[in-house]
Formats: sequence, C-alpha cells, structure tokens
Amino acid sequence: MVILLLGAALLLLWAWRANFFLTPSPPPPRDLTLVFVEVSGTGAHPGVYSFNHAPTLTEIWQKSGAPGMAPAISDTISSGSRLTINPDGHYQLTRMHGAELLTLGLAIDLNTASAADLDALPGIGPALAQRIVDYRQKHGPFKKVDDLENVSGIGPEKLKKIKPHIIIIKPEAHIN
Repeated sequence: MVILLLGAALLLLWAWRANFFLTPSPPPPRDLTLVFVEVSGTGAHPGVYSFNHAPTLTEIWQKSGAPGMAPAISDTISSGSRLTINPDGHYQLTRMHGAELLTLGLAIDLNTASAADLDALPGIGPALAQRIVDYRQKHGPFKKVDDLENVSGIGPEKLKKIKPHIIIIKPEAHIN
C-alpha cells in the first residue's frame, strides 16, 4: 500500500511539473512591428518615439509637442527617420545615425550611409567604412547587398556577419 501511495504521489508530482493540469497558453500576439522616429530641434521635445504603424507628420508633430501646426502632408514617415523641427515651424527629414539604427534593431541603408554610419556595423572599422563609401562614389549605388564583396576587405565571412544589418532602399523611397 505504501509503495502504491508513493507511486501515485510521484506520478502526480511528475504531472504537475510537466504542466498537465494547466490550460494551454494562448497564441502569441500577432507580430507587432514598431516604427521608430527620432525628433530633434529646439521647438519640440527631443527623443525617439515609437508608433505601432507608420505615422504621418501630423502624428509625430503632436506626439513630440512641436510648436504650431504641422505642415499638411499626408505622407507617412518611415521607421528610422529623423525629424528636426525648428522653432519657426520649418522641418528637415533625414535618416537616423547608424549606431542609433542598429540599437533599435533597424538596418542601415547601404547607399546613403556615411562612413561614420557604416563604422557602427560589426567588424567594420573606420578605414573599411571609408572604402565602402569610396567604392559607392566611384561605381554608383549598390544594386544588391552582395555587391559589397567587390569592396577590398569584405569577403564572404564579413558579408555574412553584416548582411542582417544592412539594406538597400530604392531611390524613390529615400527621405531627404
């Protein structure tokens, strides 16, 4: 009888540890991709703001507390953008710096990045970053990420290491 009782207790302990008595976990929430926009300037509250959708200029203007009315532009702003707002209401739209993009899990655009932006990539130092920029200036924009192997100092292993961190944005999609 003692052996049966001990066996039943061990069976219950095993079932409890294996979570047999719990209901299954709910499915994970749908994939939520955040859009990050940096706001700077003397007329707004500087910082990086996140949105669960591609925001309009008006939404960013309001969220950052920028002065006056936002320009009436209905275009959405892409993730990784930097909005600099002047006190007079003028603004400039550019791209965040490379280190900021990587920190937020965003990729660096190979065709617009400066040498300082590219230097933020893993395994790319200042000299190699400058060679990438020089190659791009001499040969024109990169058509695909794999074209980086044409740059002296970038082989298959280095390309494999940095590939997840770089993209090529089509020219009509560039912000400036």
